[in-house]
Amino acid sequence: MKKKLGSVLVGMSLLAGLMAGCGSSTDNNPAPSPTPSEGNGNGAAPVEEVVLRVAHWLPSSEMSPIIDAYEKSHAGVKIDYVELSDSGDSVAGMQKLDLLVASGEKLDVTFMPGATDYSQRAGLGLLASLNEMIAAEGIDLNGTYLLDPSIDGTVYALPDTLENYFVLLNKDMLDAAGLEVPTDWTWDEYLDYAQKLTTGTGAAKVYGTYFHTWPMYWQLAQINQMKANNLYTDGKQNVDSPEIRLSLELRSKGEKAGTATPYADTISQKLAYRSEFFSKRAAMIVTGNWMIKEAGGSEQFPASFTTAFAPMPSNGEGQPSGVSIANGNFAAILDKSANKQAAYDFIRWHSTEGGELKNVYSAWKEQDADQYINGVKSHALSPDLIDEASLTYVMKHFQAAPLNVPPAYQAQLEQAYTAQTELFILGQQDLETTITKTTTEVQAIVDANQ
Repeated sequence: MKKKLGSVLVGMSLLAGLMAGCGSSTDNNPAPSPTPSEGNGNGAAPVEEVVLRVAHWLPSSEMSPIIDAYEKSHAGVKIDYVELSDSGDSVAGMQKLDLLVASGEKLDVTFMPGATDYSQRAGLGLLASLNEMIAAEGIDLNGTYLLDPSIDGTVYALPDTLENYFVLLNKDMLDAAGLEVPTDWTWDEYLDYAQKLTTGTGAAKVYGTYFHTWPMYWQLAQINQMKANNLYTDGKQNVDSPEIRLSLELRSKGEKAGTATPYADTISQKLAYRSEFFSKRAAMIVTGNWMIKEAGGSEQFPASFTTAFAPMPSNGEGQPSGVSIANGNFAAILDKSANKQAAYDFIRWHSTEGGELKNVYSAWKEQDADQYINGVKSHALSPDLIDEASLTYVMKHFQAAPLNVPPAYQAQLEQAYTAQTELFILGQQDLETTITKTTTEVQAIVDANQ
């Protein structure tokens, strides 16, 4: 996962000290035009160049073509790119951003790699409200983007890329087992597929599925819900729920049936989802769309089989497949920016047309799925091993759950939850004890942060 949903803000104490110097600004207008220069020959005012300082963790080499395209199509705007990480590390990038802001560095635009990073910086007053500019443009935000970035009615950033979840399948193994690529299925059917895809014994055993160690893999039947799809939402915790029980039971059933890689092996051998899937030790994995570009193989994990895609399973008959919590990168304007309108114009472009140029999986509803897939295949090492039909289906039938901006203490909730659910899956406590103890611990964390 490129970034965890519950990533902790680094340097919170450093950022908290900024609040006194980062008061809200209501000036959402561009800087006034300059006074006409004397002796310019015609008395006309010269065009003032707007310089936007844009901070992102992507290396300059990746951003340069996008910046060039924007400058060519927007006369009078110059982008001064601030590279937050030369390796594309978003965590290190956020650390550097915090240091730059704390030192008084003048920035206009910043990108953030997830809802947690976004909500924490918005809460500290570092980001400008976009409400007035959105109203002035007259756009319907929910009609334009798959994610609604509002926080208590205020928009502090635009959704840029999109991160959602689905299932990757080894199509060669599906074909050998006589199974179709699913387009509408339940978790019970997922476990049935896992049973039929499990082959061999001992070191040669291929498991039908692999569940990784991240907290989301203990919440699979919760993150496919439109509402109450996190441990704590809308002032209420959701541990003692049918969705959490189903999440834990499906993982336990897979292990007991011998069709899911044992969690004990996963942690003792430090297994990773990429290697388990591409090394053909697991036939299916639930994963995110950052894996689309890897489906055609990479230097580390060359593709030796066709990868197919299926929507997230539903919790039962009558419930839709393909629903998933969604996250992604966010583009925001620093509250101290003196070029808010120009900055807004840039993040609107970057989150729409710019995303098409970069060929990212975008939160823009008008993204051309076929163009994106063609772009992915044009850079793949083995493009013929990407099952285009199933990928197209998943992209066009995905249903994004409304963005649930997690609380600042999300990482604490996930740590407490995972510690207890691990005991359950390892057979050290039963399900109801796990639910009871987790509920108590989660509520204690919530109360301590109120």
